[in-house]
Amino acid sequence: MARPTIADIAHAAGVSNTAVSFALNGRPGVAEPTREKILAIARDMGWSPNRAAKALSTSRVDALGLIITAPYAELARDTFFLQLIAGVERMLAASPVALVLKIVESFEDELAAIRQWHGESRVDGLILVNPRPEDPRPELTNRLGIPTVFIGKPGTSEPFSSVFIDDALVMDALIVDLAARGTQRIAYLHSHARYSHGEARLAALRRHRSGLTAIEHGVPSSTIDEARAAVRNFISMLDLTPTTTFVCESEDLTLATLRALGDLNIQVPADAGVVSWESSPGLTLRSPTVSTLERSPAIMGEAAVELLRDMRDNPGPEPRTHELECPRLHARDTLPGSAQS
Repeated sequence: MARPTIADIAHAAGVSNTAVSFALNGRPGVAEPTREKILAIARDMGWSPNRAAKALSTSRVDALGLIITAPYAELARDTFFLQLIAGVERMLAASPVALVLKIVESFEDELAAIRQWHGESRVDGLILVNPRPEDPRPELTNRLGIPTVFIGKPGTSEPFSSVFIDDALVMDALIVDLAARGTQRIAYLHSHARYSHGEARLAALRRHRSGLTAIEHGVPSSTIDEARAAVRNFISMLDLTPTTTFVCESEDLTLATLRALGDLNIQVPADAGVVSWESSPGLTLRSPTVSTLERSPAIMGEAAVELLRDMRDNPGPEPRTHELECPRLHARDTLPGSAQS
């Protein structure tokens, strides 16, 4: 069946094409009973607005773009992005705006995708993740004129809009909380030091003044089994005591660490504690339940959409920022004295 047109609706309603256009677009100039009649007929006929025609007249395509650069195998295990997307979609659910998702494996491909989307007028705004030191994306999106919100704070002199958590403050608070629980040494396992948030966490760990001993170990992004072997080799070189707590940057590293400790017959939390920087059902519903930092990627996604809406409704050169509350430690079974019933 052919798509109904404004002329079809006008003929069925016995009114002019102009009256139908006004009614469908919420414009004044049509009596309310007539407007309701037109809308009812349009619904019955299955009419929907022509997005392409609307884009030509408004310069909007009702789409937001999200680009994620990550190896596909790693992304398939990363619940952070699933939660982030859920937050974005929750904010878009009641609107005609669609989320356009692009996954690439290299940063160069991400930059190319930004340029391509701009050239094709594919999206009205962008959400970009994993800001980097000396990040070229703010300069690129500013030059192209694409409204963009970063999840995190890129290192650049260019102005940018962002939703962020102060990762240095989070690390400082975590060290204080762990010290209060008897931790004397933190072993921080990470794989994202190349990103701005990874740098901020490491810098805070290195300058801490709490009296704790802090060591760090980079684990290359890989499969959980490969990470498990790398972590096991690292642990085997440590002189572990019950006052050591492993802080793991990701869910994958947390699982790899728990398995490596089990391989070495090290009991958690009797012989060592474990904390994950990420919180997910895979960690908090397992046994033993894992101590985590309670942050919500979904809230980040929601806040990013809010910033983009503000940029649309109140255009201007000034960047928009939304700093989220510092997440705190939720102690569970993997820290001494926190076993849950």
